[in-house]
Amino acid sequence: MKTLYKYLASLLLIIVYVSCNESDDNVSGVTVTTEDFTITAPVVVQELDTLGFSRGASNSGEVTFTLLSQNPENSVVLGVRFGEIIATTPEVFNSGSVDEVTLQVEVKKKDVTKISNITILRNLNDPDGDGIESSKDSSPNDPCLPLQDFTYTGFNPFNSVWGNADCDADGMSNADEVNEGRNPYVDESTIGDADGDGVRDDEDPEPNNPCLPEQFAGYQDFNPDNEVWAMGDCDADGISNADELANGDSPYPLPDLPCNEILNFELENYERELRTVDSNNGEGVTIGVIGEDCGTFFFTGGSIFNQGCFNEDVSIPFLFTPNDPTSSNGTIVVELTEYSCLSEDRTSSRIFTVEGFGSYSGASSTVEFTYTITELGDDIPDDERVTTGTLIIRPLS
Repeated sequence: MKTLYKYLASLLLIIVYVSCNESDDNVSGVTVTTEDFTITAPVVVQELDTLGFSRGASNSGEVTFTLLSQNPENSVVLGVRFGEIIATTPEVFNSGSVDEVTLQVEVKKKDVTKISNITILRNLNDPDGDGIESSKDSSPNDPCLPLQDFTYTGFNPFNSVWGNADCDADGMSNADEVNEGRNPYVDESTIGDADGDGVRDDEDPEPNNPCLPEQFAGYQDFNPDNEVWAMGDCDADGISNADELANGDSPYPLPDLPCNEILNFELENYERELRTVDSNNGEGVTIGVIGEDCGTFFFTGGSIFNQGCFNEDVSIPFLFTPNDPTSSNGTIVVELTEYSCLSEDRTSSRIFTVEGFGSYSGASSTVEFTYTITELGDDIPDDERVTTGTLIIRPLS
């Protein structure tokens, strides 16, 4: 009988041991795989370019990616879900001061994490900086060959060889032209303005019509000595431009345009779900809502800065102002705005203010916003109170 009891006791211990091991396997059965790797940047990196994707997988579904560190700082941001590596500071990759950018990325599923070390090499296959790889460049050491037309923008403005050259032979270096807002591929002095409307003939959709492109009261860049302009009647009131000017009146009409024409892009491009990439908190989705005042958009929902806010009434007003009446690009401003951030369990809130500035592109529906967020409350340490960062908002696809 004693032998039987010993046998039963041993069997019970074996069952308990196996059960514990199976339980441990259920917990530790999650595996994460990743790797260290190197990628080479394009010969010219543009802002918001996707340089590659982090690598990682799990036997238990989709993993998340978190950028732990980067050197130099602020070179890229990382998509949390897909690990997209997005350039935020093109000059890091385009200038000669840095040959590589190193990233340390955490790949995670549940409580299992692995670290991936990623190196992004600066592309050295374009010594003349004209944006064409040497293997495809007919003159790899001449920044002005092959010849480009005036619309070309694929050059590397940080390349000293390209910057010191003078591709339009107008006596001004390419770098100086770019810094002054001129075109390094056009000698502006050879381009006329036949209708005197202040728009160069190469940029004027109607170079012989002084009233197109349409301008509005306050516009001053016309040439009053140009006979074509002087004889025109740009506000269609029966009085010539020259006579209006002599009478002290504006020869141009007051603007009476719908908001989308003032901003020069389709408002509904921003009135939908939009992707956000935040330099501090990763990737999320926000909703764009048009405000009552022209140029005001409200980006809403707790995910706008990806802070983990669970109240959907977060609403940050962005004021869009076009660069000029014909531009679909412009600046954005967020004046000091207070909002509440509700915790996941919906039992407590943190109060923040945000303000900042940035730019938008109407054609691509993209916003880039540099912000300062301040957390309010007497119990917040001073070194944790203020956060600065960059928020990129663009279409989901």
